[in-house]
Amino acid sequence: MKNFNMNNLDINKIKKIIIITVIIILITIALLVIFNLLKNNGYIPSKGEIIDEEEVGTPPIDSQEKHKIDSASTFFSIEDAIQKYLNSISINVNEIASTPIRGSNMRSAATIYAENNGITDEQSKKQSIYNFLSKRYIQSNDITVDNVMEKIPNNEKVDFEALDMLRVLDYEKEQYAVYGIETNLNDRSEKEVYFVVDVDKYTDDGLFAITPIVTNEYKKLEDIPLNVNEVSIEKNDNNNFSYTTVTDKELAQKYFSYYKSLMLKDPEKAYEMLDEEYKNKRFGNLETFKNYVDNNREDIESYVIKEYGINKLTDGTEYICQDQYNHAYTFKETSVMEFSAKLDNYTIESEETKQKYQEAKEQKKVAMNIDKWITMLNSKDYKVAFEVLDETFRNQYFENVDDFEEYMKNTFPAYMGVELMEYSKESGVNIQKVILYDSTGDENWSKPETIIMQLSDEGFKMSFRILNH
Repeated sequence: MKNFNMNNLDINKIKKIIIITVIIILITIALLVIFNLLKNNGYIPSKGEIIDEEEVGTPPIDSQEKHKIDSASTFFSIEDAIQKYLNSISINVNEIASTPIRGSNMRSAATIYAENNGITDEQSKKQSIYNFLSKRYIQSNDITVDNVMEKIPNNEKVDFEALDMLRVLDYEKEQYAVYGIETNLNDRSEKEVYFVVDVDKYTDDGLFAITPIVTNEYKKLEDIPLNVNEVSIEKNDNNNFSYTTVTDKELAQKYFSYYKSLMLKDPEKAYEMLDEEYKNKRFGNLETFKNYVDNNREDIESYVIKEYGINKLTDGTEYICQDQYNHAYTFKETSVMEFSAKLDNYTIESEETKQKYQEAKEQKKVAMNIDKWITMLNSKDYKVAFEVLDETFRNQYFENVDDFEEYMKNTFPAYMGVELMEYSKESGVNIQKVILYDSTGDENWSKPETIIMQLSDEGFKMSFRILNH
């Protein structure tokens, strides 16, 4: 009887072991199938794959559908690839020989590129240029290493700034149409240029190839045909592709510098890029904006970012920059290098500022309004600063806004800061004593001032002590 029970137990154990083993095998097979499915659908990187931050975990899209670029890393990595190609073209072999000391500030980007890539003579320069070009461009233009200098668009020293891109992609390869500006470093002249950049991300090293667009056939980026199936790149000594890390601070600085440059060089385009509501409320028309730029050109050139912040929104990202005179600039990005701009934070106040004002006590509201008025003056927005003055006070001392502007320019420094002193309230009127000081660094200039302010649901009206008028 005991033997029978023991045999029965052994059989049950064996059955359990077999069942568990089968289950483990089935789970293993299922996991392998899932892994391969994910890998084939672009979710898991192959060995050596370069990962773009915007695409990790994102299913691939139609290989022939053009898309904007949402990743700053991708955008500026493509820009960097084009700059490498342009640097190779502009290498001056004689300059390399005449500036042998590494670290010299006199060396150009092209010379530094040559040193880092072993380019020492005309032949190695030609080979470097050839290595950057796509097979399509080489074949369609009958390019060889020996004749490459005769086939490329130019050999000037230039700085390239990408302004817009479109992309098509599949699981392994990508193709970009790129629009940007080349700035000649000798005479600072500028011209619009287009490129197509091929990228193969699934090789041991990422690879890229350049196709310069030298025809006038295409008038806009969307017209440039893209076909990711054309991408075929062979590895060489020059065409490794890697992603550039771009911080929020660097992107804020990029937008600020680009827009400042636009204001000075192309005010029409700068005006178009203003937020529509802000544009109409602050300037009203192009001529007013152009006059603002012309009257403040020297100041605009001097503006630099001191602080920045970002707001992540459902419909984009806001980059908020503050310069050395506390001007606040808001750049609302919809895709990389595509944004609308606001040049102050008082013409259209944020919901956060409105809420903060509504919840503030009366003394705090007075302080916030004084700060706003000083910001208007620092922004040379004399019209709005004039409009918030009490009507009786305004009519008594100033004939019009031009008279007010002249008085302010003759009496106060170009940029002011304010220090709050004693606050009181008499007969329903707020009285705030302040010290105004020169925020440009002149420590010898400061003046006490008394600001009288009445608050209402519509805003505020104010007056101040008049000096020598």
